[in-house]
Amino acid sequence: MTFRERKKSIIVRLLKYRWLYLLGLPGMAVIFLFHYLPMGSLLMAFEEYDPWIGLASSPFVGFKHFAKLFNDSKFYLMLRNTLTISALSLLTFPAPIILALLLNEVRSAAFKKTIQTTIYLPHFLSWTIVVSLTFFLLSSEQGLINKIIVSNGGTAHSFLFDKSIIYFIIVVQSVWKGVGWGSIVYLAAIAGIDQGLYEAAKIDGANKFQSIIHITLPCILPTVAVMLILKMGSIISVDFEQVLLMTNALVKDKLEVFEVYIYNNGVKSGSTQFSYTTAIGMFKSVVSTILVIVTNRIVSSNGMKGII
Repeated sequence: MTFRERKKSIIVRLLKYRWLYLLGLPGMAVIFLFHYLPMGSLLMAFEEYDPWIGLASSPFVGFKHFAKLFNDSKFYLMLRNTLTISALSLLTFPAPIILALLLNEVRSAAFKKTIQTTIYLPHFLSWTIVVSLTFFLLSSEQGLINKIIVSNGGTAHSFLFDKSIIYFIIVVQSVWKGVGWGSIVYLAAIAGIDQGLYEAAKIDGANKFQSIIHITLPCILPTVAVMLILKMGSIISVDFEQVLLMTNALVKDKLEVFEVYIYNNGVKSGSTQFSYTTAIGMFKSVVSTILVIVTNRIVSSNGMKGII
């Protein structure tokens, strides 16, 4: 097909689906304005940015800020903490899948809706509320759990100041808040499975568990693969609000992550380290992109369709 023929076919498709493209135009405009257009500011990572003279006139310094980041005494600490929290969260990746499989087996519509509403609700709570609930449960003086321990003759424990379990608390918070909402995608994938497959399996003598293993899981595997790729794209990031609110003097070295470091150096301190903090953000973006590409390649090499 020549260039002129390809150009003509594109115009024909645009005219044929013009109303669909028109409906999608607001969404595309939002993506362009708030996602692609700001990417021009990444140039700050290679400049000594001065807001008074602008992006175009600021002096170019190359990889100076990246070198400063890699030589920072806190860099490897932040990288270790971020990867540890993300890796522990990755271990909980199957949780929404398991929940979706369990919900799919509930036959009472009223009971199923009640359960779904209950487990979806935490997603809409702010991290401030979630951390407040955590404090209400685990506080050494006012915490419900410690009160139960003391009432049974035990000694109160400072859970929120214990370095050995702070990661566990962070992961439990994340799972409680997100598992219900994350299961929606898998429930939708399960709803799209041909019911004739289950009927055929039942005739062949398969029980519920065998149907899940041999029909449900293989059918939703492409969806699982896509969600895993997207999850890998955020493995170098953690929830800023959650970590910031859970940080205290005794566990600070365990929760020192890139997001909190950027906040402390670029916002809280009132400094003008725009270029340095942009370099940190760009480093995270590059690592996330590499992880997405590698994971997508692995998924594609196993016969499944990725996102790229």
